[in-house]
Amino acid sequence: MDELNDLIKEMKHRLQRLEPTDAIQISDPPWSEQAFPSTVVPVSEVIENGTKIAFETILNKPDYKRPSYEAHWHSTTGRWSYVPNRIHYALHRLFINYDAGLSGWYDFEHNIGLSIPMFQNETDLDLYIVVFQTEITDVYTKGNQVVVVGNPKRNGVQAITIKTSAIHPINKEEALLVQLVTPTGDEMDYALTSYMPPDFWSKQKQN
Repeated sequence: MDELNDLIKEMKHRLQRLEPTDAIQISDPPWSEQAFPSTVVPVSEVIENGTKIAFETILNKPDYKRPSYEAHWHSTTGRWSYVPNRIHYALHRLFINYDAGLSGWYDFEHNIGLSIPMFQNETDLDLYIVVFQTEITDVYTKGNQVVVVGNPKRNGVQAITIKTSAIHPINKEEALLVQLVTPTGDEMDYALTSYMPPDFWSKQKQN
């Protein structure tokens, strides 16, 4: 009887990791999203009148096929098994992150199901951009926008870094809008993130 009660308790706990308590509709993303920057211009304007910035490719797997499921997403682990989150990551092909904390980076890698090289440049912070099923060709920036241009592909994954020193937001308190677009300027995906200055790590050490 004790074994049965323990099993029921475990199953209830695992169910809580998988879905909301109530049958409700949840928007994407299934968490509070940052507000868009107050000034957003068309992609064509960013490309034509913005600044083309250098990027470094740190991962390139043109034949990579995204798995529908990873073992570490199982409910026995729990940390990455919440179904609304899993649907969010499956819906998107663009993901961004800073190397600003090991715990956040750990979740980032496990959520996208991919290991990404990480460099902690103390004086010149990198913004990491991961794209699935796209071959990146160019990156442009203007104001609070970063436009990543790429050719859609059936398979593949790329990870690039750009320097935050190359981004000059109109308002550093507002979010950065990162847009993944086709060569003709059609948006395929977008992501929002806070702006972090190039000297983020050196300031952390001073504090």
